[in-house]
Amino acid sequence: MRDINGGMGKRVAGTAVTAALGAALLLPAVPASAAPAAGAQNAAATTAVAAKADYKYHFTYRVIRKTTPAEVSFKKMNKIMNGVFPIKGMPKTVKQGQKICLKMVKDCNPVKVTKVGKTYFTLKSLPGHLEGAGKNITFKLVKRNGYLVLDVTASGPKAVWQKHPLTEKGNRLFAKGMWGAYAVNLAKAAEYNLV
Repeated sequence: MRDINGGMGKRVAGTAVTAALGAALLLPAVPASAAPAAGAQNAAATTAVAAKADYKYHFTYRVIRKTTPAEVSFKKMNKIMNGVFPIKGMPKTVKQGQKICLKMVKDCNPVKVTKVGKTYFTLKSLPGHLEGAGKNITFKLVKRNGYLVLDVTASGPKAVWQKHPLTEKGNRLFAKGMWGAYAVNLAKAAEYNLV
């Protein structure tokens, strides 16, 4: 993994250049569904207000043109997770039920692996995490138009500091760049057929 990360303990995500590249890989957002029928508009408005109070984002990144199925790429990635995940502390392989101490800004941001599927894994933030407990984030590899794509979805309650529009926007931009760096790391690993 030294070839991918440039040395043990170093992460590509540590540079602003990589975060910018990662953000540039972001695909256009998936179009929203059609507007609700007139009778459902009040319910939809109430749901929209409730949804706005929650912490949510969805980013999609092209990783690399790939012919193998996403299941194969995920299986390979899950053998070198500590080498491609952009935050220190990830184990070599993620398994359902694991508790992990991600190291960023503060010494430990605890998360639990709640699900591992054939093409995805989900982390849940635990008490003591910088962004607060109860957030779920799913990382999924999919095939789209001949490309391997990293799909990242997050949801959960907002921490107090995330309720201010400025800090909320900053947090989204940071997440967008961080997971873009993950996509860049995956693309580098794929060049060596490691993903």
